[in-house]
Amino acid sequence: MVGVRSGKGEIVEGVGERLRRTREKNQLSLADVSAELHIPVKQLVALESDDYSVFSAELYARGAYSTYAKYLGIHTNISSHAFLRSLSSVRERIPLTLHTPATFFERLIHPKIILAFAGFFLALLVGGYISWQLQSFWRLPNLTIDDSLSFVTSERSLTITGTAEEQSQLFVNEESVLLQEDSHFSVPLILHKGINPVRIEVKNAAGRVRAAQLFLLRT
Repeated sequence: MVGVRSGKGEIVEGVGERLRRTREKNQLSLADVSAELHIPVKQLVALESDDYSVFSAELYARGAYSTYAKYLGIHTNISSHAFLRSLSSVRERIPLTLHTPATFFERLIHPKIILAFAGFFLALLVGGYISWQLQSFWRLPNLTIDDSLSFVTSERSLTITGTAEEQSQLFVNEESVLLQEDSHFSVPLILHKGINPVRIEVKNAAGRVRAAQLFLLRT
């Protein structure tokens, strides 16, 4: 019963016993009373036993008792108060529970929010990696030639120095040049009189090529 602990109540002034004795005195069976009052037999038995657990709410227990007591002719203010005291002895006090709204941080740790953030972070990582791969594929490799190079010289030989992208291949006039550990290169050239064209190419792992065309003049 809502608001009532299952089980027998404290017998106050023999409430249930009085119902039973009066019924038996009038030579009435439980079936007769049930048919007359349209109250289930199990509820009549419960009232006579001071056991209100069969009722889903106190309101129904009160209504059944009032109807039964009036039918037997024993419904008075005293008997009604006695029944209410018996009923209150089994009443269970249920504490009121107030709903406390979740805080902002508590809402953030919801599994759905965590999964959404994890998916978003994973998408960023995958997208960043793909973007980096595409950029690496389409980007031309680095090639730098030292500014100290003189394009006009009277010397028979000249050394070209600079840096190329790490782990790339370097070619000078289609001849492969080995890069140093720090990606620097130093290429000595023999110059003939007049203009000497020099083509420097660097190729990365993606096959992208950056080239520089130099024209060195030996006077």
